[in-house]
Amino acid sequence: MNNPIDQIQSYYDDLTKTDKEIAVYIINNPRDVVTQTLEIMAKNTGSSKSAMSRFAQRIGYNGYTEFRYEMARFLVSHNNDSENKEERDPVETITKTYSDYILKLAEVLDRSQIERIANVFAQNNNIKILGINRSYNSACQMKDRLTRIGFTNIFSEGDQAVIGDYLAAAKKDDVFVIFSTTDNTKYYTSRMKEVAEKGAKVIFLTANPSLPFRKLCYEYVVVPRISKDSYASFLDDQAIFFVLIEILIEAIVRKTSNS
Repeated sequence: MNNPIDQIQSYYDDLTKTDKEIAVYIINNPRDVVTQTLEIMAKNTGSSKSAMSRFAQRIGYNGYTEFRYEMARFLVSHNNDSENKEERDPVETITKTYSDYILKLAEVLDRSQIERIANVFAQNNNIKILGINRSYNSACQMKDRLTRIGFTNIFSEGDQAVIGDYLAAAKKDDVFVIFSTTDNTKYYTSRMKEVAEKGAKVIFLTANPSLPFRKLCYEYVVVPRISKDSYASFLDDQAIFFVLIEILIEAIVRKTSNS
């Protein structure tokens, strides 16, 4: 069964800027391809119907109709790939799902990247940790864990206006740790170029592998997105971030105790 999401990601680096914006939206909202009209999809992606058709062709389909059909087939297959949901034990299913995604986290994390992030913390005490909406829970958790191991000048923030002020006032050697599952609102997308030009370090922690500013970040860490699971779409991605935080804290403790 063709996986349209994988196909988008395989073509991503060769896409135009407009195509990449369409790609990011679809990766984050695959069901919209099936449930929304072409007109609405064009509006949601800030493009046009013709741009949507060209996008489908650039990733290997004859047109948007074929792409939409293949997405529908994939989602139906993905939703029915095992036993009936009603027959599942929710306790066993949810605990196993989280366990599987934590194991995926162990598979995808770059150990050298974790060490580089720990080095940043070992060399800086003035760090701002940012997150909007649910991602603010992760920002607060990381601040709390850092405070408990002796960091005294850590700030966490979840208000968009204040976050905007922090980023606008960024200067060389500032460190921002940003939690954002997808940046669906493109809040950070519109700000990262300016922050990078000022020389600030951005450590971006996300479940989206294809945000357009990825190369502008000092470190860009991608975690598996549990909310995309066919059964577990109601489960919270922040739990995976919490495990990532513990991994980072352990590396930071080792680094700071040796410095």
